[in-house]
Amino acid sequence: MRPDLLPKSRSVDELLWNGDRRATPIQRAALVLYSLMFLFVVFLSIVVWIKNDYWIIRAFAVFMGAVGAVFSIRFARNIFRH
Repeated sequence: MRPDLLPKSRSVDELLWNGDRRATPIQRAALVLYSLMFLFVVFLSIVVWIKNDYWIIRAFAVFMGAVGAVFSIRFARNIFRH
């Protein structure tokens, strides 16, 4: 990795996980898209959980839904951080 990219990647990671009070509107829009992406994972996990009869697949769907919900909530919280 090039040394000049390292600080920029850290700032992106901090924006995604910790939020930024001075985030620009385009950064907030990106957080909305990430949040919706993980919310879609939650929706798909619910559909798989309802439609499937195998317990291992249902357990995996619950796990993926929980992980998706955690990330979606975390990103959504960072959107409205002031």
